[in-house]
Amino acid sequence: MSVAAGETQAAIEAEFSPQKQAIVDVARDLFLKYGYEGLSIRDLAEQCGLAKATIYHHFRDKQEIFLSVLAHGVLLMHQRIVEAAAEGHTPVGKLQAVVAAYTEMLVERRMFFIWSLRANAETEGQLRAFVQSHKDRFLGPLMQIVQEGIDAGVFRGVDAQTSALCLLGMLNATMTYRIMFDDAPDSADIAATALDLFLAGIYSKELE
Repeated sequence: MSVAAGETQAAIEAEFSPQKQAIVDVARDLFLKYGYEGLSIRDLAEQCGLAKATIYHHFRDKQEIFLSVLAHGVLLMHQRIVEAAAEGHTPVGKLQAVVAAYTEMLVERRMFFIWSLRANAETEGQLRAFVQSHKDRFLGPLMQIVQEGIDAGVFRGVDAQTSALCLLGMLNATMTYRIMFDDAPDSADIAATALDLFLAGIYSKELE
Protein backbone atom coordinates (compact mmCIF):
# COMPACT_ATOMS: atom_id res chain seq x y z
CA MET A 1 0.00 0.00 0.00
CA SER A 2 1.43 3.39 -0.98
CA VAL A 3 1.94 6.18 1.54
CA ALA A 4 -0.98 8.16 0.12
CA ALA A 5 -3.25 5.12 0.14
CA GLY A 6 -2.15 4.38 3.71
CA GLU A 7 -3.03 7.91 4.73
CA THR A 8 -6.48 7.51 3.18
CA GLN A 9 -7.02 4.24 5.03
CA ALA A 10 -6.05 5.98 8.25
CA ALA A 11 -8.56 8.74 7.47
CA ILE A 12 -11.29 6.15 6.93
CA GLU A 13 -10.52 4.43 10.22
CA ALA A 14 -10.39 7.74 12.07
CA GLU A 15 -13.69 9.00 10.63
CA PHE A 16 -15.68 5.76 10.59
CA SER A 17 -15.82 3.42 13.55
CA PRO A 18 -16.99 -0.13 12.71
CA GLN A 19 -20.53 0.66 13.86
CA LYS A 20 -20.66 3.99 12.04
CA GLN A 21 -19.35 2.40 8.85
CA ALA A 22 -21.98 -0.34 9.13
CA ILE A 23 -24.70 2.33 9.36
CA VAL A 24 -23.25 4.14 6.35
CA ASP A 25 -23.20 0.93 4.29
CA VAL A 26 -26.86 0.20 5.05
CA ALA A 27 -27.82 3.84 4.44
CA ARG A 28 -26.12 3.76 1.06
CA ASP A 29 -28.20 0.76 -0.01
CA LEU A 30 -31.40 2.41 1.23
CA PHE A 31 -30.61 5.69 -0.55
CA LEU A 32 -30.08 3.76 -3.77
CA LYS A 33 -33.34 1.88 -3.31
CA TYR A 34 -35.65 4.63 -2.06
CA GLY A 35 -33.89 7.91 -2.85
CA TYR A 36 -33.12 10.67 -0.39
CA GLU A 37 -36.69 11.47 0.58
CA GLY A 38 -37.63 7.80 0.83
CA LEU A 39 -35.11 6.95 3.52
CA SER A 40 -36.37 7.18 7.10
CA ILE A 41 -34.28 6.99 10.24
CA ARG A 42 -36.70 4.37 11.59
CA ASP A 43 -36.14 2.10 8.59
CA LEU A 44 -32.41 2.67 8.76
CA ALA A 45 -32.33 1.73 12.45
CA GLU A 46 -34.39 -1.40 11.81
CA GLN A 47 -32.18 -2.48 8.92
CA CYS A 48 -29.08 -1.93 11.07
CA GLY A 49 -30.61 -3.71 14.07
CA LEU A 50 -30.04 -0.62 16.19
CA ALA A 51 -32.13 1.83 18.18
CA LYS A 52 -32.88 5.21 16.60
CA ALA A 53 -30.98 6.80 19.49
CA THR A 54 -27.85 4.94 18.37
CA ILE A 55 -28.21 6.35 14.85
CA TYR A 56 -28.53 9.84 16.29
CA HIS A 57 -25.49 9.23 18.47
CA HIS A 58 -23.41 9.01 15.31
CA PHE A 59 -25.29 11.41 13.04
CA ARG A 60 -27.13 14.68 13.63
CA ASP A 61 -29.73 14.13 10.90
CA LYS A 62 -30.38 12.53 7.51
CA GLN A 63 -28.35 15.14 5.67
CA GLU A 64 -25.30 14.25 7.73
CA ILE A 65 -25.88 10.56 6.97
CA PHE A 66 -26.09 11.35 3.26
CA LEU A 67 -22.88 13.36 3.29
CA SER A 68 -21.17 10.61 5.28
CA VAL A 69 -22.20 8.08 2.64
CA LEU A 70 -20.60 10.33 0.03
CA ALA A 71 -17.48 10.92 2.13
CA HIS A 72 -16.96 7.22 2.74
CA GLY A 73 -17.35 6.49 -0.98
CA VAL A 74 -14.91 9.26 -1.91
CA LEU A 75 -12.30 8.00 0.54
CA LEU A 76 -12.61 4.42 -0.71
CA MET A 77 -12.44 5.56 -4.32
CA HIS A 78 -9.40 7.75 -3.66
CA GLN A 79 -7.65 4.86 -1.94
CA ARG A 80 -8.39 2.52 -4.84
CA ILE A 81 -7.22 5.09 -7.41
CA VAL A 82 -3.95 5.80 -5.59
CA GLU A 83 -3.21 2.10 -5.23
CA ALA A 84 -3.96 1.54 -8.93
CA ALA A 85 -1.71 4.43 -9.99
CA ALA A 86 1.16 2.86 -8.03
CA GLU A 87 0.85 -0.28 -10.17
CA GLY A 88 1.72 1.53 -13.41
CA HIS A 89 5.27 2.16 -14.59
CA THR A 90 4.50 4.80 -17.25
CA PRO A 91 1.94 7.62 -17.44
CA VAL A 92 -0.16 5.61 -19.87
CA GLY A 93 0.10 2.48 -17.74
CA LYS A 94 -0.94 4.45 -14.66
CA LEU A 95 -3.93 5.92 -16.49
CA GLN A 96 -4.99 2.46 -17.64
CA ALA A 97 -4.85 1.12 -14.09
CA VAL A 98 -6.64 4.15 -12.63
CA VAL A 99 -9.42 4.08 -15.23
CA ALA A 100 -10.00 0.38 -14.59
CA ALA A 101 -10.16 0.94 -10.82
CA TYR A 102 -12.39 3.99 -11.10
CA THR A 103 -14.93 2.35 -13.38
CA GLU A 104 -15.04 -0.75 -11.18
CA MET A 105 -15.87 1.47 -8.21
CA LEU A 106 -18.57 3.30 -10.16
CA VAL A 107 -20.30 0.04 -10.99
CA GLU A 108 -19.62 -1.70 -7.69
CA ARG A 109 -20.87 1.09 -5.45
CA ARG A 110 -23.23 2.84 -7.91
CA MET A 111 -21.46 6.08 -7.00
CA PHE A 112 -22.96 8.09 -9.84
CA PHE A 113 -26.49 7.43 -8.63
CA ILE A 114 -25.58 8.39 -5.08
CA TRP A 115 -24.16 11.66 -6.42
CA SER A 116 -27.31 12.29 -8.44
CA LEU A 117 -29.65 12.19 -5.43
CA ARG A 118 -31.19 15.54 -4.57
CA ALA A 119 -33.37 16.64 -1.68
CA ASN A 120 -33.79 20.39 -1.33
CA ALA A 121 -31.98 23.68 -1.76
CA GLU A 122 -30.11 23.31 1.52
CA THR A 123 -28.85 19.85 0.66
CA GLU A 124 -27.88 21.04 -2.82
CA GLY A 125 -25.72 23.74 -1.29
CA GLN A 126 -24.10 21.29 1.09
CA LEU A 127 -23.44 18.92 -1.78
CA ARG A 128 -21.70 21.63 -3.79
CA ALA A 129 -19.57 22.49 -0.76
CA PHE A 130 -18.78 18.81 -0.28
CA VAL A 131 -17.65 18.38 -3.88
CA GLN A 132 -15.51 21.50 -3.64
CA SER A 133 -13.80 20.28 -0.47
CA HIS A 134 -13.13 16.80 -1.89
CA LYS A 135 -12.27 17.60 -5.50
CA ASP A 136 -8.55 17.01 -4.95
CA ARG A 137 -9.26 13.40 -4.03
CA PHE A 138 -10.80 12.88 -7.47
CA LEU A 139 -8.67 15.14 -9.62
CA GLY A 140 -5.35 15.05 -7.75
CA PRO A 141 -4.13 11.59 -8.83
CA LEU A 142 -5.23 12.09 -12.44
CA MET A 143 -3.69 15.56 -12.61
CA GLN A 144 -0.43 14.17 -11.27
CA ILE A 145 -0.32 11.43 -13.92
CA VAL A 146 -1.16 13.84 -16.74
CA GLN A 147 1.52 16.26 -15.56
CA GLU A 148 4.01 13.42 -15.35
CA GLY A 149 3.23 12.54 -18.96
CA ILE A 150 3.63 16.17 -20.02
CA ASP A 151 6.99 16.43 -18.26
CA ALA A 152 8.15 13.21 -19.95
CA GLY A 153 7.09 14.49 -23.38
CA VAL A 154 4.51 11.72 -23.77
CA PHE A 155 1.55 14.10 -23.53
CA ARG A 156 1.33 17.52 -25.09
CA GLY A 157 1.25 20.65 -22.94
CA VAL A 158 -2.40 20.63 -21.95
CA ASP A 159 -3.89 21.94 -18.73
CA ALA A 160 -3.68 19.02 -16.30
CA GLN A 161 -6.79 19.93 -14.31
CA THR A 162 -8.99 20.44 -17.37
CA SER A 163 -7.73 17.20 -18.86
CA ALA A 164 -8.49 15.29 -15.65
CA LEU A 165 -11.99 16.77 -15.61
CA CYS A 166 -12.56 15.75 -19.24
CA LEU A 167 -11.47 12.17 -18.57
CA LEU A 168 -13.70 11.89 -15.50
CA GLY A 169 -16.61 13.32 -17.47
CA MET A 170 -16.15 10.74 -20.21
CA LEU A 171 -15.98 7.90 -17.71
CA ASN A 172 -18.97 9.09 -15.67
CA ALA A 173 -21.18 9.47 -18.73
CA THR A 174 -20.21 6.20 -20.41
CA MET A 175 -20.36 4.13 -17.21
CA THR A 176 -23.76 5.59 -16.33
CA TYR A 177 -25.00 4.30 -19.69
CA ARG A 178 -23.47 0.91 -18.89
CA ILE A 179 -25.22 0.73 -15.51
CA MET A 180 -28.60 1.87 -16.82
CA PHE A 181 -28.85 -0.29 -19.95
CA ASP A 182 -28.35 -4.04 -19.95
CA ASP A 183 -27.49 -4.14 -23.66
CA ALA A 184 -24.52 -1.80 -23.26
CA PRO A 185 -21.00 -3.12 -23.89
CA ASP A 186 -18.94 -4.59 -21.08
CA SER A 187 -17.67 -2.10 -18.49
CA ALA A 188 -14.02 -2.85 -19.25
CA ASP A 189 -14.60 -2.33 -22.98
CA ILE A 190 -16.34 1.00 -22.38
CA ALA A 191 -13.57 2.18 -20.07
CA ALA A 192 -10.86 1.14 -22.54
CA THR A 193 -12.60 2.94 -25.41
CA ALA A 194 -13.03 6.11 -23.37
CA LEU A 195 -9.35 6.06 -22.41
CA ASP A 196 -8.27 5.44 -26.02
CA LEU A 197 -10.26 8.47 -27.15
CA PHE A 198 -8.77 10.57 -24.37
CA LEU A 199 -5.22 9.47 -25.16
CA ALA A 200 -5.73 10.20 -28.84
CA GLY A 201 -6.29 13.82 -27.94
CA ILE A 202 -3.51 14.17 -25.38
CA TYR A 203 -0.59 12.32 -26.96
CA SER A 204 2.32 14.51 -27.96
CA LYS A 205 2.32 15.25 -31.70
CA GLU A 206 6.06 14.51 -31.71
CA LEU A 207 5.28 10.84 -31.03
CA GLU A 208 3.00 10.44 -34.05
